[in-house]
Amino acid sequence: MARDPLSEKGFEKLKARKYDEAKALFAEAEAKAGTAHETKELLARGEAALGAGELDEASACFEAVLDRNPSLPETYFGLARLALFLGDRDSAKVHALAATRLAPDAGLSWTLLGLVHEALGEEKPALTNLAKGAKLSGDVFLCVFNLGRVLAALGKLEEGLTLLESAAGLEKGNADAFLALGVAYQKAGQGKEAVKALERAAKLAPRKLDAWATLADVLFAQKALGGARAALDDGLEACGDHPVLLEKALAAAMMEGDTQAAVAYVKRELQVVPDHQQGWLNLAGLLLLDKDVEGSERAAKEALKRNPKSWEAHFHLGNLYEAVPDDAKAEAAYRQAMVLAPKEWKPLANLGALLVQSTVKEKHQEAVKLLEKAATLAPKAELRPRYNLALAYARLGKHDRALELAREVKKAARPGDAMGAEAKTLESNLLEAR
Repeated sequence: MARDPLSEKGFEKLKARKYDEAKALFAEAEAKAGTAHETKELLARGEAALGAGELDEASACFEAVLDRNPSLPETYFGLARLALFLGDRDSAKVHALAATRLAPDAGLSWTLLGLVHEALGEEKPALTNLAKGAKLSGDVFLCVFNLGRVLAALGKLEEGLTLLESAAGLEKGNADAFLALGVAYQKAGQGKEAVKALERAAKLAPRKLDAWATLADVLFAQKALGGARAALDDGLEACGDHPVLLEKALAAAMMEGDTQAAVAYVKRELQVVPDHQQGWLNLAGLLLLDKDVEGSERAAKEALKRNPKSWEAHFHLGNLYEAVPDDAKAEAAYRQAMVLAPKEWKPLANLGALLVQSTVKEKHQEAVKLLEKAATLAPKAELRPRYNLALAYARLGKHDRALELAREVKKAARPGDAMGAEAKTLESNLLEAR
Protein backbone atom coordinates (compact mmCIF):
# COMPACT_ATOMS: atom_id res chain seq x y z
CA MET A 1 0.00 0.00 0.00
CA ALA A 2 1.13 3.59 -0.58
CA ARG A 3 2.74 5.12 2.45
CA ASP A 4 0.95 8.03 4.04
CA PRO A 5 2.83 10.57 6.19
CA LEU A 6 2.04 8.67 9.40
CA SER A 7 3.39 5.42 7.96
CA GLU A 8 6.51 7.20 6.72
CA LYS A 9 7.12 8.47 10.24
CA GLY A 10 6.50 4.96 11.56
CA PHE A 11 9.20 3.54 9.28
CA GLU A 12 11.62 6.20 10.48
CA LYS A 13 10.93 5.26 14.11
CA LEU A 14 11.47 1.57 13.31
CA LYS A 15 14.86 2.36 11.77
CA ALA A 16 15.71 4.35 14.88
CA ARG A 17 14.62 1.36 17.03
CA LYS A 18 11.96 3.47 18.73
CA TYR A 19 9.49 0.63 18.60
CA ASP A 20 6.73 1.91 20.87
CA GLU A 21 6.54 5.19 18.94
CA ALA A 22 6.51 3.24 15.65
CA LYS A 23 3.65 1.05 16.84
CA ALA A 24 1.62 4.09 17.84
CA LEU A 25 2.17 5.76 14.46
CA PHE A 26 1.23 2.67 12.45
CA ALA A 27 -1.83 2.10 14.62
CA GLU A 28 -2.91 5.69 14.01
CA ALA A 29 -2.31 5.28 10.28
CA GLU A 30 -4.46 2.12 10.19
CA ALA A 31 -7.21 3.77 12.21
CA LYS A 32 -7.23 6.72 9.83
CA ALA A 33 -7.29 4.42 6.77
CA GLY A 34 -9.88 2.09 8.35
CA THR A 35 -7.74 -1.01 7.72
CA ALA A 36 -7.18 -2.22 11.30
CA HIS A 37 -9.97 -4.81 11.15
CA GLU A 38 -8.77 -6.12 7.78
CA THR A 39 -5.23 -6.43 9.17
CA LYS A 40 -6.50 -8.57 12.05
CA GLU A 41 -8.36 -10.77 9.58
CA LEU A 42 -5.22 -11.19 7.46
CA LEU A 43 -3.25 -12.25 10.54
CA ALA A 44 -5.98 -14.74 11.50
CA ARG A 45 -6.07 -16.13 7.96
CA GLY A 46 -2.28 -16.45 7.94
CA GLU A 47 -2.29 -18.35 11.22
CA ALA A 48 -5.06 -20.66 10.04
CA ALA A 49 -3.26 -21.32 6.75
CA LEU A 50 0.00 -22.02 8.56
CA GLY A 51 -1.74 -24.50 10.83
CA ALA A 52 -3.32 -26.22 7.84
CA GLY A 53 0.00 -26.42 5.99
CA GLU A 54 -1.14 -23.99 3.28
CA LEU A 55 2.20 -22.23 3.15
CA ASP A 56 1.67 -20.05 0.08
CA GLU A 57 -1.53 -18.66 1.54
CA ALA A 58 0.12 -18.07 4.92
CA SER A 59 3.05 -16.29 3.30
CA ALA A 60 0.76 -14.06 1.23
CA CYS A 61 -1.23 -13.04 4.30
CA PHE A 62 1.78 -12.25 6.48
CA GLU A 63 3.56 -10.36 3.69
CA ALA A 64 0.44 -8.29 3.10
CA VAL A 65 0.33 -7.33 6.78
CA LEU A 66 4.07 -6.63 6.80
CA ASP A 67 3.67 -4.18 3.92
CA ARG A 68 0.78 -2.44 5.66
CA ASN A 69 2.00 -2.41 9.27
CA PRO A 70 5.51 -3.72 9.96
CA SER A 71 5.25 -3.00 13.67
CA LEU A 72 3.03 -5.96 14.60
CA PRO A 73 4.99 -8.74 16.33
CA GLU A 74 2.36 -11.32 15.33
CA THR A 75 3.48 -10.91 11.71
CA TYR A 76 7.03 -11.85 12.61
CA PHE A 77 5.82 -14.77 14.72
CA GLY A 78 4.08 -16.15 11.65
CA LEU A 79 6.93 -15.42 9.22
CA ALA A 80 9.53 -16.96 11.56
CA ARG A 81 7.48 -20.14 11.95
CA LEU A 82 6.93 -20.30 8.20
CA ALA A 83 10.66 -19.89 7.50
CA LEU A 84 11.54 -22.58 10.06
CA PHE A 85 9.07 -24.94 8.43
CA LEU A 86 10.66 -24.28 5.03
CA GLY A 87 14.19 -24.69 6.40
CA ASP A 88 15.11 -21.06 5.65
CA ARG A 89 17.07 -20.49 8.84
CA ASP A 90 18.48 -17.10 7.82
CA SER A 91 15.04 -15.62 7.21
CA ALA A 92 13.73 -17.28 10.37
CA LYS A 93 16.47 -15.62 12.40
CA VAL A 94 15.73 -12.18 10.91
CA HIS A 95 12.03 -12.49 11.72
CA ALA A 96 12.61 -13.92 15.21
CA LEU A 97 15.02 -11.12 16.10
CA ALA A 98 12.45 -8.58 14.86
CA ALA A 99 9.88 -10.21 17.14
CA THR A 100 12.18 -9.93 20.18
CA ARG A 101 12.60 -6.21 19.50
CA LEU A 102 8.94 -5.47 18.94
CA ALA A 103 7.65 -7.77 21.71
CA PRO A 104 10.45 -8.38 24.24
CA ASP A 105 7.94 -9.37 26.91
CA ALA A 106 6.26 -12.01 24.75
CA GLY A 107 7.64 -15.48 25.41
CA LEU A 108 6.94 -16.58 21.86
CA SER A 109 9.52 -14.09 20.55
CA TRP A 110 12.29 -15.79 22.51
CA THR A 111 10.95 -19.28 21.85
CA LEU A 112 11.13 -18.69 18.11
CA LEU A 113 14.66 -17.36 18.43
CA GLY A 114 15.53 -20.46 20.46
CA LEU A 115 14.11 -22.67 17.70
CA VAL A 116 16.29 -20.87 15.17
CA HIS A 117 19.38 -21.57 17.27
CA GLU A 118 18.27 -25.19 17.62
CA ALA A 119 17.97 -25.47 13.84
CA LEU A 120 21.48 -24.02 13.55
CA GLY A 121 22.81 -26.61 16.01
CA GLU A 122 23.60 -23.97 18.64
CA GLU A 123 22.57 -25.74 21.82
CA LYS A 124 23.47 -23.18 24.47
CA PRO A 125 21.70 -20.12 22.99
CA ALA A 126 18.81 -22.37 21.98
CA LEU A 127 18.25 -23.47 25.59
CA THR A 128 18.76 -19.95 26.93
CA ASN A 129 16.13 -18.46 24.65
CA LEU A 130 13.67 -21.35 24.99
CA ALA A 131 13.92 -21.09 28.77
CA LYS A 132 13.30 -17.35 28.60
CA GLY A 133 10.29 -17.92 26.37
CA ALA A 134 8.76 -20.46 28.77
CA LYS A 135 9.44 -18.22 31.75
CA LEU A 136 7.75 -15.22 30.16
CA SER A 137 4.79 -17.18 28.79
CA GLY A 138 4.17 -20.24 30.91
CA ASP A 139 0.62 -20.42 29.61
CA VAL A 140 1.54 -20.47 25.92
CA PHE A 141 1.69 -23.97 24.46
CA LEU A 142 4.53 -23.42 21.97
CA CYS A 143 6.75 -21.90 24.65
CA VAL A 144 6.24 -24.67 27.20
CA PHE A 145 6.18 -27.50 24.66
CA ASN A 146 9.40 -26.61 22.86
CA LEU A 147 11.46 -26.19 26.01
CA GLY A 148 10.14 -29.52 27.32
CA ARG A 149 10.80 -31.25 24.00
CA VAL A 150 14.40 -30.03 23.78
CA LEU A 151 15.19 -30.80 27.43
CA ALA A 152 13.83 -34.33 27.02
CA ALA A 153 15.85 -34.82 23.83
CA LEU A 154 18.98 -33.74 25.70
CA GLY A 155 18.33 -36.35 28.40
CA LYS A 156 17.03 -33.91 31.03
CA LEU A 157 13.98 -36.08 31.41
CA GLU A 158 12.61 -34.93 34.75
CA GLU A 159 12.45 -31.28 33.67
CA GLY A 160 11.38 -32.20 30.16
CA LEU A 161 8.53 -34.44 31.28
CA THR A 162 7.17 -31.84 33.69
CA LEU A 163 7.03 -29.25 30.91
CA LEU A 164 5.60 -31.65 28.33
CA GLU A 165 2.87 -32.71 30.75
CA SER A 166 2.05 -29.03 31.25
CA ALA A 167 1.99 -28.46 27.50
CA ALA A 168 -0.37 -31.40 27.01
CA GLY A 169 -2.61 -29.85 29.65
CA LEU A 170 -2.59 -26.50 27.84
CA GLU A 171 -3.69 -28.04 24.56
CA LYS A 172 -5.43 -31.34 25.25
CA GLY A 173 -6.20 -31.78 21.57
CA ASN A 174 -2.62 -31.31 20.32
CA ALA A 175 -1.26 -34.59 18.97
CA ASP A 176 2.33 -33.29 18.85
CA ALA A 177 2.26 -32.73 22.62
CA PHE A 178 1.27 -36.33 23.31
CA LEU A 179 3.71 -37.68 20.72
CA ALA A 180 6.64 -35.87 22.37
CA LEU A 181 5.34 -36.86 25.79
CA GLY A 182 5.21 -40.52 24.75
CA VAL A 183 8.79 -40.43 23.48
CA ALA A 184 9.96 -38.80 26.71
CA TYR A 185 8.09 -41.35 28.87
CA GLN A 186 9.76 -44.16 26.92
CA LYS A 187 13.20 -42.64 27.46
CA ALA A 188 12.41 -42.35 31.16
CA GLY A 189 11.52 -46.04 31.33
CA GLN A 190 7.82 -45.38 31.85
CA GLY A 191 6.57 -47.74 29.17
CA LYS A 192 2.89 -47.87 30.15
CA GLU A 193 2.64 -44.09 30.26
CA ALA A 194 4.43 -43.90 26.92
CA VAL A 195 1.87 -46.21 25.30
CA LYS A 196 -1.06 -44.20 26.74
CA ALA A 197 0.37 -40.91 25.47
CA LEU A 198 1.12 -42.30 22.01
CA GLU A 199 -2.30 -43.90 21.73
CA ARG A 200 -3.76 -40.49 22.56
CA ALA A 201 -1.61 -38.88 19.87
CA ALA A 202 -2.76 -41.43 17.30
CA LYS A 203 -6.40 -40.96 18.29
CA LEU A 204 -6.12 -37.17 18.04
CA ALA A 205 -4.37 -37.28 14.67
CA PRO A 206 -5.13 -40.66 13.06
CA ARG A 207 -3.35 -39.68 9.83
CA LYS A 208 -0.17 -38.75 11.68
CA LEU A 209 2.32 -41.39 10.56
CA ASP A 210 4.86 -40.67 13.32
CA ALA A 211 2.31 -41.39 16.03
CA TRP A 212 1.61 -44.92 14.77
CA ALA A 213 5.24 -45.68 13.95
CA THR A 214 6.45 -44.51 17.37
CA LEU A 215 3.67 -46.36 19.18
CA ALA A 216 4.71 -49.55 17.37
CA ASP A 217 8.38 -48.98 18.27
CA VAL A 218 7.49 -48.57 21.95
CA LEU A 219 5.39 -51.74 21.91
CA PHE A 220 8.24 -53.58 20.14
CA ALA A 221 10.58 -52.47 22.91
CA GLN A 222 8.16 -53.94 25.44
CA LYS A 223 8.05 -57.19 23.40
CA ALA A 224 4.32 -56.66 22.88
CA LEU A 225 4.40 -57.94 19.30
CA GLY A 226 0.66 -58.48 19.03
CA GLY A 227 -0.02 -54.97 20.26
CA ALA A 228 2.54 -53.51 17.88
CA ARG A 229 1.05 -55.32 14.94
CA ALA A 230 -2.48 -54.26 15.88
CA ALA A 231 -1.33 -50.63 16.15
CA LEU A 232 0.36 -50.87 12.76
CA ASP A 233 -2.75 -52.35 11.17
CA ASP A 234 -4.78 -49.46 12.61
CA GLY A 235 -2.19 -47.02 11.31
CA LEU A 236 -2.28 -48.58 7.85
CA GLU A 237 -6.04 -48.30 7.80
CA ALA A 238 -5.84 -44.62 8.80
CA CYS A 239 -2.81 -43.54 6.74
CA GLY A 240 -2.96 -45.95 3.82
CA ASP A 241 -0.23 -48.35 2.73
CA HIS A 242 2.85 -46.40 3.77
CA PRO A 243 6.23 -48.19 3.40
CA VAL A 244 7.37 -47.25 6.92
CA LEU A 245 4.35 -48.84 8.57
CA LEU A 246 4.43 -51.84 6.23
CA GLU A 247 8.12 -52.48 7.02
CA LYS A 248 7.37 -52.47 10.73
CA ALA A 249 4.31 -54.69 10.29
CA LEU A 250 6.44 -57.08 8.25
CA ALA A 251 9.00 -57.25 11.06
CA ALA A 252 6.27 -57.90 13.63
CA ALA A 253 4.75 -60.70 11.56
CA MET A 254 8.15 -62.32 11.03
CA MET A 255 8.94 -62.14 14.74
CA GLU A 256 5.59 -63.80 15.45
CA GLY A 257 6.40 -66.49 12.89
CA ASP A 258 3.38 -65.56 10.76
CA THR A 259 4.92 -66.11 7.34
CA GLN A 260 1.71 -65.69 5.35
CA ALA A 261 0.95 -62.34 6.96
CA ALA A 262 4.55 -61.25 6.37
CA VAL A 263 4.19 -62.16 2.68
CA ALA A 264 0.99 -60.11 2.49
CA TYR A 265 2.66 -57.06 4.06
CA VAL A 266 5.68 -57.14 1.75
CA LYS A 267 3.46 -57.59 -1.31
CA ARG A 268 1.51 -54.50 -0.27
CA GLU A 269 4.78 -52.62 0.18
CA LEU A 270 5.92 -53.57 -3.32
CA GLN A 271 2.66 -52.25 -4.73
CA VAL A 272 3.66 -48.85 -3.31
CA VAL A 273 7.40 -49.00 -4.06
CA PRO A 274 7.89 -51.56 -6.84
CA ASP A 275 11.59 -50.71 -7.26
CA HIS A 276 12.42 -51.49 -3.64
CA GLN A 277 15.14 -54.11 -4.12
CA GLN A 278 15.22 -55.19 -0.47
CA GLY A 279 11.46 -55.68 -0.60
CA TRP A 280 11.84 -58.23 -3.41
CA LEU A 281 14.61 -59.97 -1.46
CA ASN A 282 12.38 -60.09 1.61
CA LEU A 283 9.57 -61.53 -0.48
CA ALA A 284 11.91 -64.12 -2.00
CA GLY A 285 13.04 -65.26 1.44
CA LEU A 286 9.53 -65.42 2.84
CA LEU A 287 8.16 -67.34 -0.11
CA LEU A 288 10.94 -69.87 0.23
CA LEU A 289 10.02 -70.30 3.90
CA ASP A 290 6.45 -70.82 2.73
CA LYS A 291 7.75 -73.48 0.28
CA ASP A 292 6.71 -71.46 -2.76
CA VAL A 293 9.88 -72.17 -4.74
CA GLU A 294 8.69 -70.73 -8.05
CA GLY A 295 7.42 -67.55 -6.42
CA SER A 296 10.65 -67.18 -4.49
CA GLU A 297 12.70 -67.54 -7.67
CA ARG A 298 10.58 -64.92 -9.45
CA ALA A 299 10.97 -62.49 -6.57
CA ALA A 300 14.77 -62.92 -6.49
CA LYS A 301 14.94 -62.32 -10.24
CA GLU A 302 12.83 -59.18 -9.80
CA ALA A 303 15.43 -57.99 -7.30
CA LEU A 304 18.14 -58.67 -9.89
CA LYS A 305 16.24 -56.61 -12.46
CA ARG A 306 16.54 -53.66 -10.07
CA ASN A 307 20.18 -54.39 -9.27
CA PRO A 308 22.02 -56.97 -11.40
CA LYS A 309 25.00 -56.70 -9.02
CA SER A 310 23.03 -57.77 -5.96
CA TRP A 311 25.09 -60.53 -4.40
CA GLU A 312 22.27 -61.16 -1.93
CA ALA A 313 19.87 -62.05 -4.77
CA HIS A 314 22.36 -64.51 -6.30
CA PHE A 315 23.04 -65.94 -2.84
CA HIS A 316 19.32 -66.45 -2.29
CA LEU A 317 19.02 -68.23 -5.63
CA GLY A 318 21.90 -70.47 -4.56
CA ASN A 319 20.04 -71.41 -1.40
CA LEU A 320 16.86 -71.97 -3.38
CA TYR A 321 18.48 -74.19 -6.02
CA GLU A 322 20.31 -76.16 -3.35
CA ALA A 323 16.97 -76.83 -1.65
CA VAL A 324 15.33 -78.03 -4.90
CA PRO A 325 17.93 -79.68 -5.27
CA ASP A 326 19.78 -78.51 -8.40
CA ASP A 327 23.45 -78.51 -7.43
CA ALA A 328 24.71 -77.17 -10.76
CA LYS A 329 22.45 -74.10 -10.62
CA ALA A 330 23.18 -73.63 -6.91
CA GLU A 331 26.93 -73.71 -7.54
CA ALA A 332 26.65 -71.18 -10.37
CA ALA A 333 24.55 -68.81 -8.25
CA TYR A 334 26.93 -69.04 -5.27
CA ARG A 335 29.91 -68.40 -7.55
CA GLN A 336 28.23 -65.30 -8.97
CA ALA A 337 27.51 -64.03 -5.45
CA MET A 338 31.14 -64.71 -4.50
CA VAL A 339 32.42 -62.74 -7.52
CA LEU A 340 30.19 -59.78 -6.65
CA ALA A 341 31.07 -59.83 -2.94
CA PRO A 342 34.46 -61.52 -2.43
CA LYS A 343 34.69 -60.35 1.20
CA GLU A 344 31.29 -61.71 2.23
CA TRP A 345 31.62 -64.97 4.12
CA LYS A 346 28.19 -66.45 3.41
CA PRO A 347 28.64 -67.21 -0.33
CA LEU A 348 32.07 -68.69 0.41
CA ALA A 349 30.69 -70.84 3.22
CA ASN A 350 27.68 -72.10 1.26
CA LEU A 351 29.65 -72.82 -1.88
CA GLY A 352 32.28 -74.61 0.20
CA ALA A 353 29.63 -76.70 1.95
CA LEU A 354 28.06 -77.58 -1.41
CA LEU A 355 31.40 -78.67 -2.85
CA VAL A 356 32.07 -80.87 0.17
CA GLN A 357 29.06 -82.96 -0.88
CA SER A 358 30.57 -83.57 -4.31
CA THR A 359 32.23 -86.86 -5.26
CA VAL A 360 35.01 -85.00 -7.11
CA LYS A 361 38.27 -84.72 -5.13
CA GLU A 362 39.28 -81.44 -6.81
CA LYS A 363 36.09 -79.86 -5.51
CA HIS A 364 36.99 -81.00 -1.99
CA GLN A 365 40.32 -79.21 -2.36
CA GLU A 366 38.55 -76.05 -3.52
CA ALA A 367 36.09 -76.41 -0.64
CA VAL A 368 38.99 -76.29 1.84
CA LYS A 369 40.24 -73.02 0.37
CA LEU A 370 36.79 -71.46 0.37
CA LEU A 371 35.93 -72.60 3.88
CA GLU A 372 39.30 -71.51 5.29
CA LYS A 373 38.56 -68.01 4.01
CA ALA A 374 34.93 -68.12 5.16
CA ALA A 375 35.99 -69.19 8.67
CA THR A 376 38.35 -66.20 8.80
CA LEU A 377 35.69 -63.71 7.65
CA ALA A 378 32.71 -65.06 9.60
CA PRO A 379 31.87 -63.87 13.13
CA LYS A 380 33.42 -66.07 15.82
CA ALA A 381 30.00 -67.29 16.90
CA GLU A 382 29.38 -68.71 13.42
CA LEU A 383 30.61 -72.29 13.77
CA ARG A 384 29.20 -73.83 10.58
CA PRO A 385 32.12 -72.79 8.30
CA ARG A 386 34.63 -74.47 10.66
CA TYR A 387 32.47 -77.58 10.94
CA ASN A 388 32.17 -77.85 7.16
CA LEU A 389 35.92 -77.25 6.89
CA ALA A 390 36.43 -80.26 9.16
CA LEU A 391 34.24 -82.29 6.80
CA ALA A 392 36.27 -81.10 3.80
CA TYR A 393 39.55 -82.17 5.43
CA ALA A 394 37.98 -85.51 6.31
CA ARG A 395 36.97 -85.96 2.66
CA LEU A 396 40.60 -85.39 1.70
CA GLY A 397 41.73 -87.99 4.23
CA LYS A 398 43.36 -85.40 6.51
CA HIS A 399 41.77 -86.78 9.65
CA ASP A 400 44.09 -85.11 12.18
CA ARG A 401 43.23 -81.63 10.93
CA ALA A 402 39.55 -82.58 10.69
CA LEU A 403 39.60 -83.88 14.26
CA GLU A 404 41.28 -80.70 15.49
CA LEU A 405 38.56 -78.56 13.89
CA ALA A 406 35.73 -80.78 15.16
CA ARG A 407 37.04 -80.40 18.70
CA GLU A 408 37.33 -76.61 18.28
CA VAL A 409 33.69 -76.45 17.22
CA LYS A 410 32.55 -78.73 20.06
CA LYS A 411 34.39 -76.57 22.59
CA ALA A 412 33.12 -73.28 21.17
CA ALA A 413 29.47 -74.36 20.88
CA ARG A 414 27.09 -72.98 23.47
CA PRO A 415 25.01 -75.38 25.59
CA GLY A 416 22.09 -76.62 23.55
CA ASP A 417 23.64 -75.56 20.25
CA ALA A 418 23.08 -78.29 17.64
CA MET A 419 26.54 -77.58 16.25
CA GLY A 420 28.07 -78.96 19.44
CA ALA A 421 26.24 -82.27 19.02
CA GLU A 422 27.16 -82.49 15.32
CA ALA A 423 30.82 -81.79 16.10
CA LYS A 424 30.79 -84.44 18.83
CA THR A 425 29.40 -87.02 16.37
CA LEU A 426 32.01 -86.05 13.79
CA GLU A 427 34.76 -86.36 16.40
CA SER A 428 33.53 -89.85 17.30
CA ASN A 429 33.40 -90.92 13.62
CA LEU A 430 36.90 -89.60 12.99
CA LEU A 431 38.33 -91.44 16.00
CA GLU A 432 36.71 -94.68 14.81
CA ALA A 433 38.20 -94.21 11.33
CA ARG A 434 41.76 -94.02 12.63
